[in-house]
Amino acid sequence: MKALIAGAGIGGLAAGIALRQAGLEVQIFERSPQLQEIGAGLMIWPNGSRALESLGVEAKTLEVKNVTLSNWHGHRLVEMPVGSAYVRYGHSVSFVHRADLQAALAKTFGPQGLRLGCEVRGFSDNEAEVEVALNDGTVAAGDLLVGADGLRSPVRRQLLGDGDPTYLGSTIWRGLVASEGIAVPPGSGINWWGRGSEFLAFHLADSKIYWAGVTKEPRGERPGPGGHKHDLSERFGDWAEPVPALIAATSDAAILRNDMYDRPPASHWSRGRVTLAGDAAHPMSPNQGQGACQALEDGVALGESVKRTSSLAEAFQLYERRRLRRANREVAMSRQATRGVQIANPLLCTLRDGFMSLLPGRLILRIQDATLAPDASALP
Repeated sequence: MKALIAGAGIGGLAAGIALRQAGLEVQIFERSPQLQEIGAGLMIWPNGSRALESLGVEAKTLEVKNVTLSNWHGHRLVEMPVGSAYVRYGHSVSFVHRADLQAALAKTFGPQGLRLGCEVRGFSDNEAEVEVALNDGTVAAGDLLVGADGLRSPVRRQLLGDGDPTYLGSTIWRGLVASEGIAVPPGSGINWWGRGSEFLAFHLADSKIYWAGVTKEPRGERPGPGGHKHDLSERFGDWAEPVPALIAATSDAAILRNDMYDRPPASHWSRGRVTLAGDAAHPMSPNQGQGACQALEDGVALGESVKRTSSLAEAFQLYERRRLRRANREVAMSRQATRGVQIANPLLCTLRDGFMSLLPGRLILRIQDATLAPDASALP
């Protein structure tokens, strides 16, 4: 069998590796002329590490020692129980730059079958094969198509016809700076909550710190006359250190700004010879830190499902049975967490922060078990 994949992001490369492991010929089409991810740091939770292990991928990561949630004054509210992750789930929690993870996936997949500067704009599905129309006017044919082409996936648009993604009401600024002189200990992640806003920072490999600031903003708003740094200083300048220091240490040109989107959970991802993976299937806000992990799980589950049966329809049913409810749960939890951060009323913020400070570690672990436990990703 031959698999066609639209998109060489985390989900597309993971699916490509897993389908090749299942014995398929794989061809990935990526719209960008080169594989390049800028400015984004990721948390890889044990479920993501388990998927990377299954794919045979080794990425340059930094193990997490502790993650704390504080208010914007710097008062600690709760410490997440990440230290027990290895004993409880068989893998640790780690930080990784998105570019390093993508490079590791691309290295494992290899150059053969990867076509850059080549966008899938549509498909034609019949009983014998699926054909994809490419941006250069040519057509490629295969036995199945995986749409892993991101938030505004052309494959999803044609497959599900469910319109545009949903703006969540917040904008995220992101930056990457050298760690020297910044009071964020290696292996530590810190998240500060304010009124309708949050800021986070954590170390990556190579002595870098990734940071992100989120505030409620109108959709599509442009930077002010002073640029990104001025906008950020207005919103976060009076927050506890090292928030202002991180902003000050980042050049305006190195700051990225994007509106945050997701989609309501879909009831299915597959039809005929076509299915979806990653952000094309279940885009979510970054508040649970599960976007990359869920995309990696998609790839593993799809490959194992195709390997398990010679019927493509049955393989897609197995894939959705394993992944649909699980990924949609993360979409819903991420959106709920985003809404919690967007609370702007001072009294409600005080109540929210007080509630978080009273959460027992045992309860947090029980909530995490549904996502992180080893048996949670097993085939039925």
